[in-house]
Order: sequence, then C-alpha cells, then structure tokens
Amino acid sequence: WDRQRQRRERDARRIERLTTPYSRAPDCTAQLDASKLAAIEELVAQRLAAKLRRDFAESDALLQRLLDSGVRVTDDHRLWRSDDRPFVVPYRQEGGGIPRLGTGGTTRILALVLERGAAKASKDYRRADALEAELSRMGVGLDDRRRTWRYYDAAPLPPPRYARHGGQEGAGGAGGGGGGGRGGGR
Repeated sequence: WDRQRQRRERDARRIERLTTPYSRAPDCTAQLDASKLAAIEELVAQRLAAKLRRDFAESDALLQRLLDSGVRVTDDHRLWRSDDRPFVVPYRQEGGGIPRLGTGGTTRILALVLERGAAKASKDYRRADALEAELSRMGVGLDDRRRTWRYYDAAPLPPPRYARHGGQEGAGGAGGGGGGGRGGGR
C-alpha cells in the first residue's frame, strides 16, 4: 500500500512538472512591447499544449516559429528568452538562517547567484569562483545540483525524501531487483 501511495505521489509530481507553464527568463534583457510579449507567450503556451497532447510535429513547428523570431526555449527549466544571453537557472532559498545583510540582502544574494550562473554559462569560471567566494563571505552556501542557496547557520535539512527507505538512508529506491534485501527473495 505504501508503494502505491509513493507511486501516486511521484506521478503527481511528474504531471505537475510537465504541465508547469513556461515563463520568461528573469534575466532576459530584450525590450519587448506588450503585443510582442503577448505573441511570444501565446506561441509558448500553444507549444506546451501540443506537447501535452503528444502532438510533437506541431510542437516542433511552433518551436521553429519561436526560433525564427529570435526566441529560445529551455524545456528542462520551463523558461524562454529573446536575447542572446545564455539561460541561467534561478536558485531558490532553502532553510532559514539569519540574514546578515539587512534590507535587500536577499535581492543582493539572488543577483550574485544569477551573475555567477551567467559567468558559468559563458565559461568564465574564474569570475564564477570569485562570485561564489563573495557569497561565502556573506554567509551563503550554494548547492548547484539542487539549485538552492542557504545561510550557513540555517538548521540542517532532512535528507531528500527519496533517500529514506526502510529507515536506512540511501537504501533501495528504484526497485527493479529481487527480494529487497530480505533473505534473497525465496
């Protein structure tokens, strides 16, 4: 019964991720008037609807129309942009912690994280490392794999949900093998 519940939860998260609408990249610098912005958003929404219907020929045709009009899309992160800058995936704060930067501190952190992402995307690793060091001096740590940032003094977070199984961290998970460690499955 527990596995059925876990499967339903996993499927619900997958469907939610697949149906999440696309949005303009937060660091997109293109100047778009209201009609151009509306036209792009409509094409992007039509493309998502075609993908959800599994009409990949229409989805590909809509993507080509977007590309022809100077709009790039990243499906992994549900973003679009119409400038020549690389995609920089936004990070989110994880955990609490004590902000040491006063009013506007979070805005400053997010700006530095985005700037670091842009530096990494353009392969300017020296600049990216310098920005990460600056964030560290501000008491902020980054997790690139999870796309999160947190204050160093934040309470530790529990391990990811998928890491807990049968009371053992990192045990099992994907299934696909015999007896699950309970006596060889005989």
